[in-house]
Amino acid sequence: MLAALVATGVAALTACGGGSTAGTPSAAPAGGADSASSINFLTGTAQQNGAPQNTGDFADPADTDAAEQWVELDAGSAGDLNPVVLNGKGFLLYRFDKDSPKPPTSNCNGDCAKKWPPVTVKPGGKVFLNGVDQKDVGFLKRQDGSLQVTIGNWAVYRFSGDAQPGDTKGQGVQGTWFGVTPEGGKAQASTEGTDPTTGVQYKTGTAKENGADLTQGDDYKGPRTDDAAMKWIQLTRGSAGGLNPIVHDGAGMTIYRFDNDKPKPPTSNCNGDCAVKWPPLLVKPGTRIFVNGVPAAKIGIVTRADGSRQVTLNGWPLYRFSGDKNPGDINGEGVGGTWFAVSPTGGKVLPKGGTPAPSSTPPASSTTTPPSSTTPPGGVTLGNGSAILDSGVNFAEPKGSFGVAGPGCVANPQPSLVSSIQLSGGPVKLWKGPNCTGQSMVITASVPDLSKIGFDKQVTSIRFGDK
Repeated sequence: MLAALVATGVAALTACGGGSTAGTPSAAPAGGADSASSINFLTGTAQQNGAPQNTGDFADPADTDAAEQWVELDAGSAGDLNPVVLNGKGFLLYRFDKDSPKPPTSNCNGDCAKKWPPVTVKPGGKVFLNGVDQKDVGFLKRQDGSLQVTIGNWAVYRFSGDAQPGDTKGQGVQGTWFGVTPEGGKAQASTEGTDPTTGVQYKTGTAKENGADLTQGDDYKGPRTDDAAMKWIQLTRGSAGGLNPIVHDGAGMTIYRFDNDKPKPPTSNCNGDCAVKWPPLLVKPGTRIFVNGVPAAKIGIVTRADGSRQVTLNGWPLYRFSGDKNPGDINGEGVGGTWFAVSPTGGKVLPKGGTPAPSSTPPASSTTTPPSSTTPPGGVTLGNGSAILDSGVNFAEPKGSFGVAGPGCVANPQPSLVSSIQLSGGPVKLWKGPNCTGQSMVITASVPDLSKIGFDKQVTSIRFGDK
C-alpha cells in the first residue's frame, strides 16, 4: 500500500489572486477548524498588499495582537540553503522532526516555544503568499489555543538565535531542527560551482547578495544577446499579478514557457521573429546563474538552432516577454493559448480564471479534459503523486483500502467502495466517469469525507500530472 499523507482539507481550485478565505482545514484539530476557516490568503507580499506598518512579521513580538494580524511566507534562499521559506522580514522558518504531520501536531511548547517561537496567526488574520503555494499551507491548534501555520502539514517556527535576516543558525540543531522548504521538506544546501560541460556557474542567493554588477545581467538595458546581458541570470521563486508560485528574474520580470517547445529532450521551437518577441534566457561559458527559491538541480542548458545556449527549467526552455515593461508585469500570460508564466517545477501557470487566451485550438469541453491535460481550470498544475483510497470516512478501512499513483489518468478499480482519499503530491482531479470524463473536481489535499463534495462512492478515475 502506498504511504498516506495527512488530511489537510479540500477545495475546488480557483486561480491564485486577490484575497480568498481558507476552506475549513482538517489540519486544525477539533475546536480550531472554525478559527482557521476565517484566515484570508492573499497573493504577493504584505507590503504589496498594503499591510499596516508595525504589524505582522514587523510587529514587536511582545504585542501578540499586532504580530498575529498577518504572516508572510516567502520562497527564497538563506545562506547556502535553497529553497527555503522566509517570513516577511527575511527570517528563515524552521520545522521540528519531533512534531508530527499526521495529524499536524506541535510538540514544542513551554521553554521550547520560547527558543523556537511558533509562527501564529489570529482568527480573521491574513497569510500573504509569495512563492509558497496555498495548497501547501494549513493550520493547527496549539496547546495554548493559538493557530500555528503549517507548511506541508509541518508546524513552522522562527529561531531565537537568528539575529539577522538570512541567518541559518537553527539549521541542524540537535539533529532535529531544519529550515523548511516551500513544500514542507527539510532544507538542504544547494548545488554550487561551475558545470564542466557548459561552463555556467551556479550560486545560491540573489545577484545583489553575491555582489554582482547590477548594470549587467538581468538589469542590463540593452539587447539580451549582448555579452553584458549574459553576465548573470537570477531565477527567483515568487508571485506576480495574482499568479503564484511563478519564477521571475533578478529585475522582477516574469519568466515564461512555450507549449510548442519540448522538455524531453529539451527543445526550443521559438526562433527568428518569435525569439525577438520572446527573448530566450541566454547564457555562455562564465555566466553566473543565481538561484533563489528555485532548485539548482532543476536547471539545465539547451543548445538553440543558432548555436546559442538557453536556460531550461525541468527541461522547458525559458523566455522573457518583450511586452512586459515593468517588474511584475504578466502581459505574456496566456498569449495565443501557448505562452504561460513558468512554475518553479517547470509547469505552466494559467491566468486568472483558468482560461487561456484564444488560440487556433478549440477549447476543451466543460465536463471533459483531454487525456494530455495536466493543468485543469483553476490555474494549478496537477501533481504526479499518489493517493490512498479508503472505504470509510476519516480514512477508516472497514472494507479495506488500496493505492493509486500517477502519471496521467488512472482508473479507480472499486469506485463504489471509496469514501475518503489520502493524497500525497497533489493536486489531482477527481472524475465521476471512466477515462477522466464526466463531472470533475480538483482537490488540493486529502479528503476525509467525499460526501461533503458530492463524490462519495463515485470516484471512477483520477487524473494526476503527466511525467
